[in-house]
Parts: sequence; C-alpha cells; structure tokens
Amino acid sequence: MTTHHKPLLLLDVDGVINDLEAVMKIRPFGSAAQERAVELDVDLIRSHGFWLAIPHSMPDLIQEVTAHFETWWCSNWRDQANDEIAKHLGVGPFPAIDDGEGAFGWKWKIDAARPLVEAAVAEDRCVAWIGDFSGDLPDLPGVTYIDTGSRRALDWADLGLEAPESVAA
Repeated sequence: MTTHHKPLLLLDVDGVINDLEAVMKIRPFGSAAQERAVELDVDLIRSHGFWLAIPHSMPDLIQEVTAHFETWWCSNWRDQANDEIAKHLGVGPFPAIDDGEGAFGWKWKIDAARPLVEAAVAEDRCVAWIGDFSGDLPDLPGVTYIDTGSRRALDWADLGLEAPESVAA
C-alpha cells in the first residue's frame, strides 16, 4: 500500500504525547525531578529547551497507531517534533503542518491543515486528528477527532484498544 492510500493522521504533541499534567507535578526540574517522573510512570526528555513528560507506554502506542497511517505532526512543535520527541518514540520523521507564521495554540492548525485534509477526503481516505481540543473541535468535514481533553496524555483506551501486556503492567 502506498503512503497516499493510507488513512491520514494529524498528530499533536502537547496534551497528547506530552503529559502536561505530569509536567506540572514534576516541576521544578531540579534533582528530584527524575524521582517524581519515575513515580508518575513517565520519561523526562528535553527538546529545544523544554521538558516533556512522556508516559512509558507512549512509544508502543504511537508506533502501533502510526504504522497504519500517513502521519503528519499537527503541533506547535511543527518539524521540531522530529528531533528528540520522534526519536524517543521510535517513529518518524513525519512531515509537519505549518502555517509559516509561527502561530501558537491550536486554532491556526485548522486553516493550515485544511488543504491536506480536503485532498485526503476527496481521495476517499479516512482522516483522523488526535489533539487536546478540550471539546472545542475544529470544523473540518470528513475528520474523525480523538480529543484527549486538556492536561493529560493519549492512552490505549482513547483509541478503543487494549494495552498489550508488555505495557499494561
């Protein structure tokens, strides 16, 4: 199957892969941060000057999901998600949605993603967008949204999947 026949996935980082609630519990990032990360079952990684808390089960989950999709980063991290984040997850590199203006938040992503989404829908491809929309979903026809809510990370149950025993323990 060629990439353009696969379903399309738009994937966010913060609030999806980066557990923002854990980041807040770990702060400040001093000598005790690693201990708090272990207690919270997350790995601390540093990327482009920022700390991320990535749940231990996240690499397996993201590898499983992205194996079935043409995946694009749709994140404020833009192409920078292909650095330490993708390496830690064992995926990518993936192309990144970018508005070319450095906007922040998530609403800029709607217009920036629209041409890609519309082309995929016109080809009769399934389109999914995993983000932390907190119930305020974008209005792009033909997209299935997976909303992680605010201040938590994606997990297997969000996708209707059971975690394999290797990560469920």
